[in-house]
Amino acid sequence: MTDDPAAAMERRIEEEGIEHVLVEMPDINGISRVKQLSAEAFLSKWRDGPTMNLAVLVQTPRNDLPSGSGLAEEVDYADGTLRPDPGTLKRLPWRETAARVLCDVEFRGEPVRAAPRQVLKELLDTHVADSGLDFYVGNELEFYLLDEIGRGEEEELVPATSHKHECVAWATEDVIPFYERLEEWSGAYGVPLDSLQHEHGPGQLEVLFEYDSPLAGADRTFDFRRVVKQTARLSDRHATFMAKPFAGESGSGYHLHVSAFADGENAFAAGDGGDGDGEGEELSERGRQFLGGLLEHTDALAAVGTPTLNGFKRFDPDGFVPYTASWGWDNRQTMVRIPTGTTRFESRVSAADANPYLVVAATLAAGLHGLRDELDPGEAVAGNPAGRRPELPRGPEAALAALEDDEVMTEYLGEDVIRAYAASKRRELEAFRGTVTAWEREYYVETL
Repeated sequence: MTDDPAAAMERRIEEEGIEHVLVEMPDINGISRVKQLSAEAFLSKWRDGPTMNLAVLVQTPRNDLPSGSGLAEEVDYADGTLRPDPGTLKRLPWRETAARVLCDVEFRGEPVRAAPRQVLKELLDTHVADSGLDFYVGNELEFYLLDEIGRGEEEELVPATSHKHECVAWATEDVIPFYERLEEWSGAYGVPLDSLQHEHGPGQLEVLFEYDSPLAGADRTFDFRRVVKQTARLSDRHATFMAKPFAGESGSGYHLHVSAFADGENAFAAGDGGDGDGEGEELSERGRQFLGGLLEHTDALAAVGTPTLNGFKRFDPDGFVPYTASWGWDNRQTMVRIPTGTTRFESRVSAADANPYLVVAATLAAGLHGLRDELDPGEAVAGNPAGRRPELPRGPEAALAALEDDEVMTEYLGEDVIRAYAASKRRELEAFRGTVTAWEREYYVETL
């Protein structure tokens, strides 16, 4: 008889020499937040739930505390209860005697509906379940691998390879020692990798991993970023998913592929499966409606997919990134691309530093609204859509306002998470506005 997940988790901890358990949750930014417990302490208290300050969920990447999030002063800075998900126990490949388990969060016996993983789970249990479709997602993230040069105040992070080397053999070979360790640890961590390619920017890489169901895919993406950054640290390098770390170089995107099936058949493809050779009629009616929902909620998707002020610098009217609310057949300048092959949607609006749980949830919510209200996406765009389709928001203020005003996103995702997300992002903007940059000194000190 097979153990249930809880019993299997407890047995593994006792039998596999695990001495420490990290209880882990993704915060509103998609950053890993953990507490480390001894194995003995974890086994004795995990069913009751370890505690963690709820405000940790909404702190900025530099741990500033926002106001108005609903999870800080409003609850007297109280603790929430972590609810470990036994099926997510994984040994840390870089620590033989340590493991982690992903947790959901409760407060006074109720799920915290601003917790990103909870948001996605509830969407899947309600709106997605009611759709009658089986959804799958593929997550593609670009990142920069950096070397540290100099010491002290002269220390600087520079790309691990020089210049632009998209798919260049020697540049790809230069990072193979890093990739081989990443491949080993990712496989051990349950994120088997499919391929590596050097992207357009110096030191910019893209590593692909397998398709999965929406929650498992978001979990894998969360884990993947953790492994990449840890592998880089333990290789005396740095890895960053920051959207635009270098002016004049390519930004790092998060491309989310979405497919749907009904009774085993591709629900987005018309006819015999849709090879995607450039003809719009190869989308089924449901495919066009789902796509219509993505375009209807462009600004809200940009808010969720572009979580930092820096991320809006990634949008480029002449680059292989979205600049407009548009779609096209195998067109890398549109917001939604339908690649050659089996018909699926590649949403290109998000930056690599976006929270995967919120990106997946918001994308599915937008598409489901399109199905519900039978929205039409208009015609595909060939060539550069700049000037021919509505522009994406140019900055975070406009995007956040659009997200807060989007009644459908509020209905599908919940008011709690939108409130918490907007509060956290506005706290980041306050921190930026209070900072005097080198650019300002260069432009104004001598001239004014």
